[in-house]
Amino acid sequence: MEDCIEAWVSTLEAASDEHATAIADQRGLQVAMDEDASRVQVEFRAQRGLLQSLHLTQNEHTTLLREHSAQLTEHSSQLADIRTVQQRILVGVEAIRELLDRTLDTEG
Repeated sequence: MEDCIEAWVSTLEAASDEHATAIADQRGLQVAMDEDASRVQVEFRAQRGLLQSLHLTQNEHTTLLREHSAQLTEHSSQLADIRTVQQRILVGVEAIRELLDRTLDTEG
């Protein structure tokens, strides 16, 4: 009977040692998981900061693009006006040349 009790106690001690090892491993896993979660939070904060910066930059670029588009429209209109005036000037210069040519032809 004593051998049986010793065998039983040895079995219980071995099982207890296995459980202690498993619990220690589990604690190590929990610590690793907590560290991983902390790293993920740090990465998330950094990425959120980058996204916020990107958002602000994109807003600035959109505003600038709108301003440039408005300026382009205005400049295109001004250029069309300049071309119209230039065409009138060229017509006037041509009329003056014709008058001068006729005057020189009649005098000469």
